[in-house]
Amino acid sequence: MSEAVRPDSKWAPYFGVLPIELDSLVFWSSSELAELQASAVVNKIGKSQAEDIFRQSISKVVPEGSNLDFFHKVASTIMAYAFDIPEGNQDEEDHAQEDDLVDDEDEKTILSMIPLADMLNADADNNARLHYDGEELEMRAIRAIKSGEEILNDYGQLPRSDLLRRYGYVTDKYAIYDVVELSATSIVAYARNNMYEDLKLRQTSTEIDARVELAIREDVYEDSYDIVHANEEWSCIPDELVALVWLLVVDKETLASIQSSKMSLPSRSKMETEVVGKVLQNLLKRREQEYATTASQDDAILQDTNLTYRARKAIKVRQGEKHVLSEAVGEAAKFQGNNKRMLGQAVKRGREEDDQKSQKRSKHR
Repeated sequence: MSEAVRPDSKWAPYFGVLPIELDSLVFWSSSELAELQASAVVNKIGKSQAEDIFRQSISKVVPEGSNLDFFHKVASTIMAYAFDIPEGNQDEEDHAQEDDLVDDEDEKTILSMIPLADMLNADADNNARLHYDGEELEMRAIRAIKSGEEILNDYGQLPRSDLLRRYGYVTDKYAIYDVVELSATSIVAYARNNMYEDLKLRQTSTEIDARVELAIREDVYEDSYDIVHANEEWSCIPDELVALVWLLVVDKETLASIQSSKMSLPSRSKMETEVVGKVLQNLLKRREQEYATTASQDDAILQDTNLTYRARKAIKVRQGEKHVLSEAVGEAAKFQGNNKRMLGQAVKRGREEDDQKSQKRSKHR
């Protein structure tokens, strides 16, 4: 912010290649953001928190005339283009590409912005990538680039919601990375209010709390779970979510064995029981209902040629998330493992009660 108001700044040539206008979500109005419907990205913008930081500290040290709008532009530019590179020497094979985050929390990193990288657009089907060998950063072609062909950088495996939040655009090629978040609070709320009734089980709040505590102990309880498109490496539904649901419905005897450490959590394949699949389908369908339109309705809306540019991007994001949920529902429907060991006599009694009631109604008729 200080350098930008200096016409003789040594950084002026760099500022010249950065975008004049940004379209990331922090600049959208509330009505424009509403087009994203139930996408979790709406809660990740952080506009009010950023403005608090500006008022409390940054506004006291920046040059006169540096207002809130200018702050948002500078902060958004840094968010879009800065990335971490590790300090010290690295082996040539250990490259850090643009937008990578360093996994080792103890490793020292430098937040960096690279003008050459920022001059390029990016897409999931890219042909160039930034490499780091411990001393130099180098933009390299990763496949043959024809004369006149655009050079495209790589932002990594970002869902279109994050692409829109950080960079202000979406492309269909990033659709394969779309993500829907399913919060643990919504899962536990379903357990407390509807799940056991749906399964003909009777669980107390204390039992639910104990199951959640066990999920935390077993490191399968997370604030939210990412539902994604399946590929060769992973399923739509993460292992941790399958394990959490399994712990919420498993019979008391098995639960007690895990609590006492007499047995560990079984493999995912053994937890993919029919009843776990049913619970997951219910959870995913409830998540779908949080959106105001269906994916097919979004298709029809996108045919409107009068849609604004921002509305069209928002609809693409929310529609992609609905496709992810639909695929995950299909995956959960394929869970066919035996429920016997999980539900014990509780389900059997519930089914017997239903059969008796059905017989009585039949006799009455």
